[in-house]
Amino acid sequence: MNIVDKVKNAGIVGAGGAGFPTYVKLQSKPDTYICNAAECEPLLYTDYYVIKNNISDIIKGLKITMETTGAKQGFFAIKKKRKALFPLIEEEIKKQKAENIKLFPLGDYYPAGDEQSLVYDVTGKIVPQKGIPIDVGVVVNNALTLAQITKAVENNEPVYRRFVSVVGEVENPFVALVNIGTPFKALIEYAKPKEGTVLIEGGVMMGNVKTPEDVVTKTTGALVFLKENNPAVREKTASFESVTRFSKAACCQCTECTVLCPRYNLGHKIEPHMIMRTLNYGLDSTSHIAQAAFLCCQCGVCSMFACPFGLSPKRVYAYFRQKLKDYNIPPIEHKADPFNEAKKVPTKRLMARLGILHLDVTPEFIGEFQFNGDYVIPLKQHIGAPSIPVVKEGERVSKGQAISKCEEKSLCVPVHSPTDGIIKKVNNNFVIIGS
Repeated sequence: MNIVDKVKNAGIVGAGGAGFPTYVKLQSKPDTYICNAAECEPLLYTDYYVIKNNISDIIKGLKITMETTGAKQGFFAIKKKRKALFPLIEEEIKKQKAENIKLFPLGDYYPAGDEQSLVYDVTGKIVPQKGIPIDVGVVVNNALTLAQITKAVENNEPVYRRFVSVVGEVENPFVALVNIGTPFKALIEYAKPKEGTVLIEGGVMMGNVKTPEDVVTKTTGALVFLKENNPAVREKTASFESVTRFSKAACCQCTECTVLCPRYNLGHKIEPHMIMRTLNYGLDSTSHIAQAAFLCCQCGVCSMFACPFGLSPKRVYAYFRQKLKDYNIPPIEHKADPFNEAKKVPTKRLMARLGILHLDVTPEFIGEFQFNGDYVIPLKQHIGAPSIPVVKEGERVSKGQAISKCEEKSLCVPVHSPTDGIIKKVNNNFVIIGS
């Protein structure tokens, strides 16, 4: 079995949150491969502990992907604030004689982990509008994804667990290695959130509000708890009707949202203040301004940092994007703003704006999270088509066993059992396994 097939059969997807099936990237032919260890979302320490515990597998994974794709150079992109990890990384690169891999320090700004911003910072190349990194000869993988690749290639180990940060307004902030399908409520019981908090999966800026009944998936990098009145919570929970009503009343067209938009500063034809004007004047999705919704990376800088009134161009772009599924924006070459570097948002200033600086503490790493209840395994944890169950109720399965398959030629990866147990329920959406 070749490496691409091993990675596909192991169910590996973008562990940074995107969930794109990794085997597809390994079929490309880049000249540069980047390990994304930026971890730019505030408060998170997921990649930090992935690196501390898996640096050998990460460097091996980067070497494997470079050899598989033919990439001539590799970069380990990580923020300067993690400089305590630099000797560990450089020592492993030297140990594995990976002379074509270089450590690339990033500034402590947000959003450093956005693929297009990362590609520009590391290589100086600009991904064209509506393009992807491979359009400029680059492939990007998260640090955890690269470690998973090594485990799949060397040990045939599939993805049935992942590192998760549980942080924010909690008594016991921690990072753990958690089985896929673990209910959030089990992690919540250990973390002990404070009263009046809201659960966000993913991150303060780009995450979504969830419930304790939701479960850990391959893309669950963090659970963050914030006060109900936190600006980030208000932005995520406000109805779209209230967003539009407030925008029509308060937007003064100051252009701060556009000035600080990371994609605008890379030269993309996206102007958040103009989408607010479009909203105010009642224009629809046929407007070229609305069609720029495809260029928005949903980072939230416009709504949670730039706007003095807390308005949300991000939410408006998301609304229009749903209406533009069939619209095709052609790739356009463009140039970055010459003041791009000066316009980057310092992470500490962002945290101060959101009132969460006091929550920026190093959580404890507790190793493997212990859970003995029922695991709920979604059959689609990735971009693409859902996988198809191959197990039946009452069947006994073992840890790491594939419990689903993919239709031939579909963009899809299988999912695997995180435990030895009995299949309790099967449908087209999920499998429940009793441990």
